[in-house]
Amino acid sequence: MNIFAAIANDAVKNNYMYCKYLLIVFLLCSVNISAQQLHLQAIPQDKTTPHLNLVFNRIVNGNLQQLYKKLALVKKTGKGVVNIVHIGDSHIQPDYLSSVVRNNLQAFFGNAGRGLVFPYQLAKSNAPADIVSSSNIAWEFNRLAHPEIPIECGIAGHAIKSNRALARINFSLKDNVNGPQDFTTLKFFIENAVSTSWMFESGSGMMPVMLNNKNGDSIPYETVVLNKPVSSFTLTSHSAGEYQSFYGVSLENDQAGVRLHTIGVNGARYDHYNAQPLFWQQLPALNADLVIISLGTNEAQASSFDAIAFANQLDIFLGRIKNIFPDAAILITTPQDSYKGKGSNAVMRTLNYTLSGYCQQNNIALWDLYKITSGFGAARNWLKKGYMNSDRVHFTSVAYNLQGKLLYNALAQGYNDFMKNNQNLR
Repeated sequence: MNIFAAIANDAVKNNYMYCKYLLIVFLLCSVNISAQQLHLQAIPQDKTTPHLNLVFNRIVNGNLQQLYKKLALVKKTGKGVVNIVHIGDSHIQPDYLSSVVRNNLQAFFGNAGRGLVFPYQLAKSNAPADIVSSSNIAWEFNRLAHPEIPIECGIAGHAIKSNRALARINFSLKDNVNGPQDFTTLKFFIENAVSTSWMFESGSGMMPVMLNNKNGDSIPYETVVLNKPVSSFTLTSHSAGEYQSFYGVSLENDQAGVRLHTIGVNGARYDHYNAQPLFWQQLPALNADLVIISLGTNEAQASSFDAIAFANQLDIFLGRIKNIFPDAAILITTPQDSYKGKGSNAVMRTLNYTLSGYCQQNNIALWDLYKITSGFGAARNWLKKGYMNSDRVHFTSVAYNLQGKLLYNALAQGYNDFMKNNQNLR
């Protein structure tokens, strides 16, 4: 080999080693970037599933940049809590959809607690799969979709009340996909009256605690801090003859991460929420960074649609949200197609077009489930595929799980895009 050939051979070897080095660096950087991004949920698309327009599965309008920034800082520093409040109707009450979002976000950012819960079984209503409640008495109850019942509803959109002495609420949380759902801090939303009291007990080893909400509207809850995590508690009324009302409890822990509060009420509309003063008095306690609003299905059950009246109720609702949480992001979701009589719901089509236009005009973030699931006429396919219940308005748990994956993916994609453009937050 002459000297020129030797030099050429060394150059080839050096170039190979350099390229190999660059490849290793690239792979390491890719791993680092991937570690900072949310993994998207797989969405099945085959003959067994309804058709989806995944190209539309994104959040449009609005600005969620501050939300993404706060999430990124929680991930980077391991400190802080991001509170998400999801308000809706019967599609939200069982927590199928929102639990998918909660569990995935908490797996990545950390679990700051289950958030707001209510003993639905004591109000003779359907409960999320992880909530178990029982009592030694039958309670009087109401939900805000029934304003004709003279029982005021609070933060969870529900209420139970009794004047029985030693009326007891037994409450526990089951494990979820991420493991045990323990909590160390409880914020009780109870009757604001001097003459009523409750005794709180748990398996924490602490002595029983007496609760009596004398704080007024400024702090609309009573707080109990435990000396060790638990997943259950008992609350006992200690006021014979005086009515005591229970509106819900926020179950929290001392870890950094995400806390997603679900407020779902069967049959609820925007005007139902607007007509409940106590709901709005207690809502500030949740300190929302993001408010997701999933309403409209029940408005669409009317024989006709008044766009102006609907927009007025929407204005009232959003105005209160903005007043209570001035720095929070707002995300509105559209309900998907369902039946009305023997065919798809034309009122819902008009309502969703109105809702979409409202969000565009007012620069409010929108997740358009109606468009993602193929809009008007799609209900026939969802029913045929076994994804819709026999009432042809609600969906199966599998379908709600799919919707939850879609919403999570839309939020996750927005966060990932934000992180690509803000490398300093990694």
